[in-house]
Amino acid sequence: MTRGSWTATLALLIFTMGTSIVTPLLPLYQREITLLFATYSATVAASMLLLGNVSDRHGRKAVMLPAMLCITLASLILGFADSVPLLFVGRLLQGLAIGGFLGVGTALIVDHAHMHRRAWASMVAGLAFRLGFGLGPGLAGIVAEHSDEPIHRPFQGHLLLMMVAFAAILVTPETVSRLPRAARGAPRRRRIQVGVPAGQFRAFALFLAPAAFLLGFLDATLLSVVPLYMVRELGVTNLAIVGLVGFLVLGSSGFTPLLARNIPPRTAVLIGTSAGAAASLLVVAAAGLNAAWAVVVAAAAIGLLNGLTLQGGTTICGVSVPIAERGKLMSALYMCAYSGTMPTIGLGYLSEAIGITPALGVFCGVAVAIALFIRVVGGRAFREVVPYMEPPPAVAPPAA
Repeated sequence: MTRGSWTATLALLIFTMGTSIVTPLLPLYQREITLLFATYSATVAASMLLLGNVSDRHGRKAVMLPAMLCITLASLILGFADSVPLLFVGRLLQGLAIGGFLGVGTALIVDHAHMHRRAWASMVAGLAFRLGFGLGPGLAGIVAEHSDEPIHRPFQGHLLLMMVAFAAILVTPETVSRLPRAARGAPRRRRIQVGVPAGQFRAFALFLAPAAFLLGFLDATLLSVVPLYMVRELGVTNLAIVGLVGFLVLGSSGFTPLLARNIPPRTAVLIGTSAGAAASLLVVAAAGLNAAWAVVVAAAAIGLLNGLTLQGGTTICGVSVPIAERGKLMSALYMCAYSGTMPTIGLGYLSEAIGITPALGVFCGVAVAIALFIRVVGGRAFREVVPYMEPPPAVAPPAA
């Protein structure tokens, strides 16, 4: 890993903290919870797919710096907002920001790594954003529990951290040169491309895409519905404990590279999805046990296993395509993950109709079904990782 990789990693860590601060605060927002989550999720997937293409054409930082301004403005609004409309504006800005930064920021980290270290750089990038997502609710829960302004103070703290993130990106060199206007030729119709390697689209669609979707589904449910489940069904009143669940489900994946560094990426995806779906059953079992500790244990297990899925997915994407395609492919992977957050909106409404515990039972059934599909169908479609090899430089013909 080079200096550029590490500075980009620091910015990614700080940036992602801002989008998940809201998790331990959800019980304080009352009836706006489902719509707040829907507003965020609805803006992420489309912006990721579109802006991954923009970064491959115009440069990584041309997308990342506006996204950082966007997340800073979101934290500013949420740090002082006292009206429901402003809450929605803040979440909308967060969705746009993460869509423009996550896949592109990951690509920048990998771009700066040496050829033989790109797989490791992909794992570090996944570690950084998962740890950032985890630190957001973990620290926010502690701050909120001991603050006289629990809804505002965590976002105000993130504003200060973003100054460090801006400094880190400004000193990180660009990796994608923007072509001069004359070299671009005549204007062409813009097309959104997912950047899947030639000949591997079927494998991506049946293996990596549903794996990323399941990762997002597990994460989003533990970050949106489970906090209410803990407060209303399990009687938890300490926001720091709710924040701990958010930290574990996102932050514990930071330990995955240390525990499973030598697991092949395809195997990592298969283990992570299967065992992660199985661990979700412990969340529902907590109601029967009347034990919040069961949710905490499940969150830690799902976090580690989702980290395994992410490690495998980002490694496959990092080594499978050339630099000019990497931003699109990383963004496509994360787009699939954020698409997995959308069903939790329906899960929120279902919990209002039939109760939170039965709704979480539906969640477990869907998670297990997706994991079975990945193992039975996806595993057959994607049998091996094919690394991309840079073509040798052309040799000039000898002079006559």
